[in-house]
Amino acid sequence: MHLQIIVGSTRQGRRSRPVADWAYQFAAARTDLSVEMIDLKDWNLPMFDLPKPPALGNYEDSLQQRWAAKIAEGDAYLFVSPEYNHGYTAVLKNALDYLFAEWARKPASFISYGGAHGARGIEQLRLVLIELRVAPLRDALHIVNIVQKFSDGRFEGDERDVRQLNHILDDIVWWGEALKAARNA
Repeated sequence: MHLQIIVGSTRQGRRSRPVADWAYQFAAARTDLSVEMIDLKDWNLPMFDLPKPPALGNYEDSLQQRWAAKIAEGDAYLFVSPEYNHGYTAVLKNALDYLFAEWARKPASFISYGGAHGARGIEQLRLVLIELRVAPLRDALHIVNIVQKFSDGRFEGDERDVRQLNHILDDIVWWGEALKAARNA
């Protein structure tokens, strides 16, 4: 099963990329996953202003077509995003809004931090994912005291973080296999 870890912040000094790198190391060590990092900073998707709604599925823009092909490769998603102002990031919302069918019927879990340890951002993200027909999973990793878990620009989760990451990866695999079988039936 192919897991895409999506880095949901592009701002300078972001913590999301080191956190995603840490999660990637754990996920890539598993034998039941292939893992790919997708950093929205590398995609530079302009604010969505194309004339046709993505739900129609008729992508004419070349960047949108490439983005669709990339997201279609995933069987499951792990979103790594901070909480900004009681919500998730605008760049992540924009990336989600670029597509429709490519997200559908696949599980997603979350790693977040910030105000309320990212819980409010994840709550909002789940609502949007449901509209995109994604299956947002119940459990997430809410990082507590994130600043104290950085050393020389690297994130190092504590025992609780590692335990919870392994739990959500187990859930992603279970749901990913079930939904992949259903999509292929």
